[in-house]
Amino acid sequence: MTNQPFDDSQLNGVFSEGIRCDGAVQCVFSTSETIKVGTGTTTRKHVTKIYWYIEEIEPREFQAYQINESHVPSGDGKLLTFTDLMRDYVPELEFFEDKVLPAMDELSTHLKEGETYQAEGKLYSAQDCFNRARAIDEQNVRALFNLGLIYMELHDLDKARDMVRELLNIKSAFDGKNQHLFNEFGIALRKCGLLDEAVSYYSQALEYTTEDENLFYNLARVHFERSDWHKCTDALDNVFRLNPDLKVARQMVQYIHALIDTPSMCERNSKQCVPPDVAHRINDLYVEQTQPKQPATPIVFDLEEQDKPQFGRARSGWNLSEDLEK
Repeated sequence: MTNQPFDDSQLNGVFSEGIRCDGAVQCVFSTSETIKVGTGTTTRKHVTKIYWYIEEIEPREFQAYQINESHVPSGDGKLLTFTDLMRDYVPELEFFEDKVLPAMDELSTHLKEGETYQAEGKLYSAQDCFNRARAIDEQNVRALFNLGLIYMELHDLDKARDMVRELLNIKSAFDGKNQHLFNEFGIALRKCGLLDEAVSYYSQALEYTTEDENLFYNLARVHFERSDWHKCTDALDNVFRLNPDLKVARQMVQYIHALIDTPSMCERNSKQCVPPDVAHRINDLYVEQTQPKQPATPIVFDLEEQDKPQFGRARSGWNLSEDLEK
């Protein structure tokens, strides 16, 4: 929910400046719903007014979020056309200025304070701020992401799982608007050993885009940790379908290739042995994707190395700048 950079001049005669921000519609509107109460001769009609926060996301295209009891937009939005807006929605400028804007400001304050405390390592103070934010907007994605990160840092994995379950039920958690948090959260799930939750998390994101090699790589990385070689290879196939030159994916193929027929290396790195059918697929990937791109000095794997492999970094979707840790 941000100010839009365009100015739809055709709306100058339709909506006043109070309903628009930087030229784009951004205000509260209402719809009316009539319901019948009672039966027979006691039947009467009751009109219910529903408030919506509406912002113009493209010229003549709008996103509507229902206003909750705390007077803030909440939940997943719905798309509206200009015709929908003009036909069914009534501007509520006074309600917007008197009720919604102050509530949105309060919510924003709690979120910013929480993120400041979190950056300073004051996790319990941050937790309190994010819980106050959720008291205003229970489905607030920023609060849920940050609370999940705090719970994982505090090793309270049951509460972290609760945050994952709530996020999986909110479409806007996966729309790319919270890119940094999305990436950091997925990494934290894997590092905390919440691998089932990480698989669900990345799989949910892939329901919204099947053309992001970074998401497929991160899913492959989780399956690698689980030694689920079939699904790991499936995800790698998709990575190379989209980007044959993704370095970290090639490095992963190299490492899995080194595990083939090397049970001692598998044991030292707590990995299950690579089954023959997967070994065949990995060999094919190794030939197709890795060998032609080998540097003059070949990569040498130290089979006595006790540490787990380090694949470098990869972004996790929507052109994120925050990368996977080494």
